[in-house]
Amino acid sequence: MSKELLAPSFIHKIDLVSAESSKIDKVSLYVGRAEITRSFKIDVKTGQNQVKISELPTVLDTDSMRVEGWGPATILGVTVSDKYTTVAIPPSLSSLEDRKEVTQKAIARCTKAMASIEAYLGTLDAKSLGPEHLGSLMDAYETQAEKLDLKLLKLQAELKELLDQISQQHALWAAERQRRGLVGKMATIDIFVETDGKTELVLIYAVAEANWSAVYDIRADMSGDNPLKLVYKAAIKQSTGESWDDVSLILETVTPAFGVALPGLDPWRVGVYKPPLRSKSSIQAPSASYIAQLQSTSTSGGGIGGASMRPGTNRERSRGDAEPWYELNTDFSATHRETVVANQGSLNASFRVPGCIAVPSDGEVHTVTVVELQLEATMAWIGIPRAVPKVHIKAKIKNSSNFPLLNGIASVYVDGSFVSKTTVPEVSPQESFDCSLGVDPSIRLTYHPLSKNSSESGFYNKSSGRTYSQHITVHNTKNITIRDLTIIDHIPLSENSQVTIKLINPALPPPPAASSAMGSIKIVTKSEKAPAPLKVGENIVAQWDEGDGPQDDVSAIGREGRIAWKCVLAPQSKANIALAWEVSAPANITITGL
Repeated sequence: MSKELLAPSFIHKIDLVSAESSKIDKVSLYVGRAEITRSFKIDVKTGQNQVKISELPTVLDTDSMRVEGWGPATILGVTVSDKYTTVAIPPSLSSLEDRKEVTQKAIARCTKAMASIEAYLGTLDAKSLGPEHLGSLMDAYETQAEKLDLKLLKLQAELKELLDQISQQHALWAAERQRRGLVGKMATIDIFVETDGKTELVLIYAVAEANWSAVYDIRADMSGDNPLKLVYKAAIKQSTGESWDDVSLILETVTPAFGVALPGLDPWRVGVYKPPLRSKSSIQAPSASYIAQLQSTSTSGGGIGGASMRPGTNRERSRGDAEPWYELNTDFSATHRETVVANQGSLNASFRVPGCIAVPSDGEVHTVTVVELQLEATMAWIGIPRAVPKVHIKAKIKNSSNFPLLNGIASVYVDGSFVSKTTVPEVSPQESFDCSLGVDPSIRLTYHPLSKNSSESGFYNKSSGRTYSQHITVHNTKNITIRDLTIIDHIPLSENSQVTIKLINPALPPPPAASSAMGSIKIVTKSEKAPAPLKVGENIVAQWDEGDGPQDDVSAIGREGRIAWKCVLAPQSKANIALAWEVSAPANITITGL
């Protein structure tokens, strides 16, 4: 018998609702989008079958749809279309509205009956009625009024309960309308089957309104051998219209692109300016803006790729076989590795979150833990008491794991206490980065008041001099030795050649690129080295500081007048630091800024 596909005499139609007839097997979450893998198990009949899967996400990217399948069938075609359905008023809500109307009419009748009785009593004359009938009349009024009051209270309570139920039903109806608005796509899949049986369809498609970002917990233990633990987390939120319940989640660090082409580069041409023909008296030089306009360049390029369909073959396979019998390919497809981390050594990696997770489609942030890392870290303490009399902890952390770290916010905990928030930059495996761990309150800084002494010299050309002394005290109240403590201060810089500033204590030689404030200007050569540190006390050395300049730039050392003291403090010990400088200028000028 020929295997050729014959035109069927009828089409067996199968209508499925996505969330009711299938489950999400896997979610690959990118930055700004997600790839969903959803499987359906269906019964098919001999001949042509048309499977319609409704309530797929409205944010589904039509071009990204792929279909795979297992079983004795061949897929003839796949289409994705919009199918927005209206949500009718639920019967329960209509019934409640009817009961509310009946109850409101009953309340109106009860209120009208009470008003009629009181109006009738208002027409009676007590003198003409006689005392023998007045008592019985009042008793009858009390009896009827009590019955009406009780009935009215009961009806009002029923109305309140009905209004609450109606409000809840309206909220559910609105939520269902909103949900239907989020699931307004339908996939139609035509398949041909030679014999009755079961088959499995797997839909793989991309959706927008899904995102994740990296967040961290940095936990530092100052007394332990492994001082730093980094908890790598993912903050996930999605509003796709589909609830991800007990799914396998893969976090992707890059977003796939559709057919990105290499940009072009136009030729860069240079010409000679030729002025227009004018009389000699009117010839003018070209303006700078006109010349700049002649030299301008531009670049352009790009391209958009598309999807392609590869027809399937008629095979009979199980899920364990090597190849699906149909696949609709697009540029969005990505290889999902079973390893926890792929592409080691770069920021393009895939993280497989352990276990299964649930992320509802509510637009709220849901945090999951990716991994806990024990990282190598070198701790340093830095204090700038002139600005803030506190010591900050700075850690140089080496990413010794196979996980690339993405840019994200980190909560910092020191010895179990939350101290601050910081930012983790993008860090590849084996790279290092600096991280602030907040203030260490157990190291105390005292910035003593500044001491000043004035003097004058010279007979004809009088000059005045002022000596300034600054003292700093550092107290280590910890029970451990602090081996890398840096205290930074600075001396003023002169902006006038008549004002000279000389560093007295510590007695450091002039820096490589001394300004006019500290001697004559020098030209720094590449072979020149930074001056050696000067020992100024037990376990204390002083040196010029490079400030915010690069560490290998010798010309930056001391350029801003900054001085750094490197200290090693034993437990419960103190260190005293002294800074002194002299400012000299002619006696007849006034110095500002001191």
